[in-house]
Amino acid sequence: MFVSRSLFALVSTAAALISVNAYTGRATWDSLGTTPCPVQCPPTDYGVALPVDLFPNGENCCSTVHVSYQGKNIDVTFNNLFLAGQGSFNISLSHQAFAELAPPEVGQISPVVWNL
Repeated sequence: MFVSRSLFALVSTAAALISVNAYTGRATWDSLGTTPCPVQCPPTDYGVALPVDLFPNGENCCSTVHVSYQGKNIDVTFNNLFLAGQGSFNISLSHQAFAELAPPEVGQISPVVWNL
């Protein structure tokens, strides 16, 4: 009985890890080329706009997005669609979120890895 439960837990964990899609792109911090999600998300200073073609109907809006850059990791809320990011895995972070990863005066950073 113990072995079957342990095996089930291991298989479930592996399946969950495999189902996570990680995307690599560039991050900016201005709001140019963004539009709000079709649903209103709770207000936050740590938001992100994700490429509109990946979420054309606003799927997953208000979800937590994990963003990594050079060993730094932050969690942000998917609250905007990134029209200018169409055809890429580029994202647009809020000024506050970007500042957690790099000085805003650099304008953009790459490679940034993100996932829902």
